[in-house]
Amino acid sequence: MASLKKTQKDKIIKPLKAFFQDRDEVSMAFLFGSRARGTSCRESDVDIAVYFTPREKRIEIEELASKFKAEDEIWSELEKILKKDVDLVVLNRASVTVADLALKGIPILIKDRKTYLHFMLRVSRQASDLRELIKDYWRLKESMHS
Repeated sequence: MASLKKTQKDKIIKPLKAFFQDRDEVSMAFLFGSRARGTSCRESDVDIAVYFTPREKRIEIEELASKFKAEDEIWSELEKILKKDVDLVVLNRASVTVADLALKGIPILIKDRKTYLHFMLRVSRQASDLRELIKDYWRLKESMHS
């Protein structure tokens, strides 16, 4: 069973690597979600996260106004290549919790290791801070009801 899941992942990862290798505007791409975990069913979509090369030389996180010229084209091409519904997450504007999940997936492409490490460290730190804030909130709420 494990080898079957690996074969299914390879059927997705191989064409994704080939596709993203030729995309200059994409600096990183990850497969995440049920397909990366090996828990997908036939109807499951494919969760792919991309980080577009920043316009300025700074890491972009939660840049809500960022719309990249190629993202609709990339999404459409991915659905054609994979013959599956694709949920394309743009890491430049994703919340830190979603970005953190994506980074824990399978790296398809990392063109710039330095950008990857800076992005990963910022996302990890902010996601950890958010988790601590949520834990503190629930502890406080529980203590008020006790």
